[in-house]
Amino acid sequence: MSVVRHSSFSTDDLPERDRFDAWRTLFSAHDLDADPHGFSARIDTTQIGPVLLHVMNASPQRTGRTRSKIRQDGQERFTLLLSQHTYAIESDHGTQKVPPGAFTLNDLSQPYRRSRVRETNSLIVSLARDSVARLLPNEETLHGAILAGPTACLLAEHLRGLVAHRHTIGTDQALDIAQATLHLLAAIARPDRDRQAMASAPASMTRLSASKRYIRSNLAKALTVEQIASAVGLSRTRLYHLFEPEGGVARYLMQQRLAAVRAALDDPHEGRNIGVISEAYGFGNFSHFSRTFREAYGQSPRDYRASRKTSGELEFPSSPAAATWMRALG
Repeated sequence: MSVVRHSSFSTDDLPERDRFDAWRTLFSAHDLDADPHGFSARIDTTQIGPVLLHVMNASPQRTGRTRSKIRQDGQERFTLLLSQHTYAIESDHGTQKVPPGAFTLNDLSQPYRRSRVRETNSLIVSLARDSVARLLPNEETLHGAILAGPTACLLAEHLRGLVAHRHTIGTDQALDIAQATLHLLAAIARPDRDRQAMASAPASMTRLSASKRYIRSNLAKALTVEQIASAVGLSRTRLYHLFEPEGGVARYLMQQRLAAVRAALDDPHEGRNIGVISEAYGFGNFSHFSRTFREAYGQSPRDYRASRKTSGELEFPSSPAAATWMRALG
């Protein structure tokens, strides 16, 4: 039986002076801060269908996402974190204290910052946005949610069970297990999401969320600002204003197209050639697409796909520099 993929990354085999830099490179989508003196960290990753499950141990570190980082990489994922320690998390909703054993759910397309805290067998689940949105529409309202109580304990036990049995999970079982995990998360998060939405997401945030969903659902079309604005009932000026924190409508649209192509190239079952994939996500000129992809991810689309087929590594988040460190450790 073929089992799901695993990988590990540890700083212990590196010179002490290089350890935190290596760790920070691996997590290039985040702003990390830690004392490099005596720093040590390890992450073990299992891919279960579309779900990436990580177990992390690390010296105290502060982590987060800034608006500049969001504009730079266009990450469209959610992270679910279960820590054994108390920490604080700041977002546009304010600062919240998170007790041990509670989950936090964060949208990587929105800014946040977590206080410095040690990682002791922390469980981290990385989820593609579309897999969350299928079960929880208006998923942007989940950002910063704290999930606790008896139902959250069920999810924690489920994830710990997956970690304990990760070496026996077959690839033919992975999709069903991933779907069960997502449905359990949805059952826990939905009441919290509904309370937050009723409490009052500003109208501007609702319009922004609708605009983003429209863009992500129509990447193959030659979208114009006028079309997007009309679809969500906004003026062009209002749409431009809403997308200013994202670097503009055009930048967000390009990031989403690039992210969709990258996700396709990450998929080992995707058989289409790169040109066909790029056209499917709105790139009419292959040379322009190839140049833009290289600028965004540091590799040509062809080299990026080849690295995914040959390295066999799981990265969180994926980056060419992180892959270099992983290969160096064997």
